[in-house]
Amino acid sequence: MKKFSIAQICQALIFPDFCQHCQQLGPMLCESCYQLIDFFWQEDYKEFFSENFDQVYFDQVKIMAAFKPPLSSLIKALKYHHHSRAAKFLAQMLYFYVNIDYHNIDIISFVPMHPQKRKKRGYNQTQLIAQELSLWSQTPCLELLVKSKNTKPQAQITNKDKRLKRLKDSFAISTFYQNALFKQNILLIDDVITTGATSNNVSQILKNNGANSITVLALASKL
Repeated sequence: MKKFSIAQICQALIFPDFCQHCQQLGPMLCESCYQLIDFFWQEDYKEFFSENFDQVYFDQVKIMAAFKPPLSSLIKALKYHHHSRAAKFLAQMLYFYVNIDYHNIDIISFVPMHPQKRKKRGYNQTQLIAQELSLWSQTPCLELLVKSKNTKPQAQITNKDKRLKRLKDSFAISTFYQNALFKQNILLIDDVITTGATSNNVSQILKNNGANSITVLALASKL
């Protein structure tokens, strides 16, 4: 019989897991709700997003599923309701459902969050997912980027030109890794991709600092 520590028992009693969609006691997404996820099976969505930009900097775009219930319920629980444990669940889904050749990935990184927003939320959800995915894939996870401008969430901006304007000078390469990206193949983790503007902007910064290729991996999209 598996033994549990007092801390684990207390956590289970105080913070029991329940399905983030149907609220049934059990795993964070019950089996019935899990079966309702609209998984995407197309290998690469780069061409779909390329039409939004004059120049494209990412090399591949891989998306796990549609941003709609029940998956959207789990993502919202992670982002807005402090269910940080959902990151592990979502990372496992990414690892098993999305075809990534991790032997050709040198670094896993993630879309950064402004320090003020990160402090308010308590964590950067894409960083948590990237760190969990790093453990599964045995690939180093590095915080390659910083966000210097506290911009309005991209999902709240419908105009494409306004999205691009707000992103200008929002991100920068971390001073720790300015000379460490030459010919590196990077897997960039995002949560929800809408137009691809953030991913393309971040990919440009990584490419300008020597990265060889950028594969964007997102949990979901509103395609």
